[in-house]
Amino acid sequence: MKVDPCFDERVSEQSDPQHWLRFAHDDLAAARLLMSDPRLPARLACFHAQQAAEKALKASLVRLGVEFRKTHDLTVLSLLQPGVVQAEVGQLDLQRLQQWAVDARYPADLPDLAANEAGAILTIAEEVVAVIARTMQGRQQP
Repeated sequence: MKVDPCFDERVSEQSDPQHWLRFAHDDLAAARLLMSDPRLPARLACFHAQQAAEKALKASLVRLGVEFRKTHDLTVLSLLQPGVVQAEVGQLDLQRLQQWAVDARYPADLPDLAANEAGAILTIAEEVVAVIARTMQGRQQP
């Protein structure tokens, strides 16, 4: 049986925690760039901030071999984390970040927000990614 090489590459990338973490860092970079342009709505940066946190949490789970369902729910993903990571991430206001996953994609779902509010949401995402990055680099036990 011949296997489609594109399929194999996708499966390989999905099972590579470093690939997930790179995507998380890319989303953080996109959020920061969007925040730097006052002509753009802050909600765009918040969406990418949420995506960064989600992908970082998934990177950790992939690294540990923990199966998870397809979800954007940061609380669900955080509860699947090992103890130390769960404790650190659990101290962050994930609900504030969570709403930007889906609710912010359509008009009138969420009100516009000020740049300082978006900055606070971006900070939460940066903290989630930092916790996961430290763990994955072995500077913190899972």
